[in-house]
Amino acid sequence: METIPFLFYYVTPYVAVIVFFGGIGYQLYRWGQKSQVRSHLSLYPRPESVGGRVLDALIDMFTLKGLFRVNKPLWVGGFIMHLGLLFVLGGHVRAFTDFYFLWDLLNWGDEQVHTFSAIAGTIAGTLFTLPLIYLLARRWSGAVKWLSTPEDFFLLFLLIGIGLTGFHMRLLQEVHVRELHAFFKGLVTFGWQPAPASAGGSFIYHFALVQLLMVYFPFSKLMHTIGVLYSKMVARS
Repeated sequence: METIPFLFYYVTPYVAVIVFFGGIGYQLYRWGQKSQVRSHLSLYPRPESVGGRVLDALIDMFTLKGLFRVNKPLWVGGFIMHLGLLFVLGGHVRAFTDFYFLWDLLNWGDEQVHTFSAIAGTIAGTLFTLPLIYLLARRWSGAVKWLSTPEDFFLLFLLIGIGLTGFHMRLLQEVHVRELHAFFKGLVTFGWQPAPASAGGSFIYHFALVQLLMVYFPFSKLMHTIGVLYSKMVARS
C-alpha cells in the first residue's frame, strides 16, 4: 500500500481522535479555571427554576430563536444547515453499526433499507451542503465581507469539501455498508481491514477532511457548539 493512503487510513485517525477529545477536554478545563464574573449577567425575564432555565437554554440553542429575531435570512440558512448536520451525523452511525431494531420493526429487507438510506442520505446531505454554499456566498459582499476572517472561509470550504466528497460517494458510487463496518471495526480493534473499495477514490478525501476537521475543531470557532450551552446558562443564572 502507498504511504499516503496508509497514513490516512491507519495512522492519522488515531491522532485525530486523540486531539479531538483531548482538545475539547482541555478547553473545558480552561473554561472551568476562569474566575466567575461578580456582576449578574442575567437576561430578563428568565425562568425561576433551574430546570426551566436549562430547558429555555436548550430551546434557544436548538431553534436559534435569538438569531431568528435579528436576521431571518441567516436564521434560515443556519437552521437548515444544523438540521442537515444532525441528520448526517445520525446517518453516519451506520458506518459503525446499523439500526437493526428499526429495520426489524419495519420488517424491511436489504432492498428497502438500501432505498431508504439512499433517499434519506441524499436529503440530509443536501440540507447540510446547500446552506453552507449560501453562508459562504454571503461572506463575499457587504458588511459581512469586512467582518469575515480567513478562519471563516477555511471552515466553510472545509465543511463544503466534506459535503461534496460525501455526495460523490452517495450519488456516484455504490457504497457497501458491510465494508464500512469491517473497516471501522478494524480501526477500533487494531485489526486493520482494507478501505471500502465500493466507496471509490473519494473515500480517502472525505475521510481525510473529516480528520482535519476533528483536529481543528477544539481550537476553532466551532467550539461554540459546546460553549453555547454554558453561555446561555450564564445569561439565565
